[in-house]
Amino acid sequence: MRADQDPFGWPSGGSALPRPAGWTGQRLPVWLKVSMGWVALLALGMAAAAAWSSWTGQPATGVPLAAGAIYLGHVVGLATRFWWTPRRSSQTGTLTAAPAGTKGVRFGYSAWSYYWLTAVLVMTELAALALTVALAMSATVVGVVTAVVIGVLVLVVGWFLVTMLRLAPGNLILSPSGVYHRSLTSTHFIPWDAIVAVSAEWIGTPIIAVKAFPSQDTQLRRSMGRFGSGEVQFLPLMVIRTAWLVTDPTTVYHALSFYHAHPDLRAELATPAAPDRIGNGRAIGQQQP
Repeated sequence: MRADQDPFGWPSGGSALPRPAGWTGQRLPVWLKVSMGWVALLALGMAAAAAWSSWTGQPATGVPLAAGAIYLGHVVGLATRFWWTPRRSSQTGTLTAAPAGTKGVRFGYSAWSYYWLTAVLVMTELAALALTVALAMSATVVGVVTAVVIGVLVLVVGWFLVTMLRLAPGNLILSPSGVYHRSLTSTHFIPWDAIVAVSAEWIGTPIIAVKAFPSQDTQLRRSMGRFGSGEVQFLPLMVIRTAWLVTDPTTVYHALSFYHAHPDLRAELATPAAPDRIGNGRAIGQQQP
């Protein structure tokens, strides 16, 4: 097949890509929707109470209410980002230098996803630190022990936050030699000849699973050891959580599936032909049963 040829029976360039079967039919639990709705109403109520306190000349009362409203609002924003399908950027991958020394097509992580998670973690850390200091100053056995436990958790979360920001921004790169994924706390490379399937799955949120067998050419670096964002627990699979992607996850899934199914076209991943094919909707992967 030529690089500029549309596969027989597939839609022409520019048509909408079919959504993978693994993401259709999945619904958020009712209890989760109700919980987030309740948190959103609570945030609005606290914001209204803070505004009323300020209007009536009681700013000292309004400050903690405003802080609570901001925190809960960010929790809702984070949940919305990861559990609902947001409007994605129209970009469909850019040509960039790949870790293997060649070039490849890069799909970046969203700055908005980093913002929501970072904001929630920073505010949680500040609140936990204040609580730790208060408990430690209580000079009671229970207070000191609780302060130590919370302090350890603060350190772990802080370690995660620093590691995540150090590796940011994450990305997924398709190159002629294989697939490279830099997530929040780890990097993972799998050569094409070790990949056996690409599928769309659902693990709490939509994911793209790159199924592979162990290979001596596979590379993995865990910046937090056994801790971290959790993707490495599925080894030897590579797991890409779609909520982090700037590009429409359906586009990314089809690009991965297409080049896995067409080894004769992988060389174009190092050329402008690949972003052009993906951007024009001519990289359409195999449909899941």
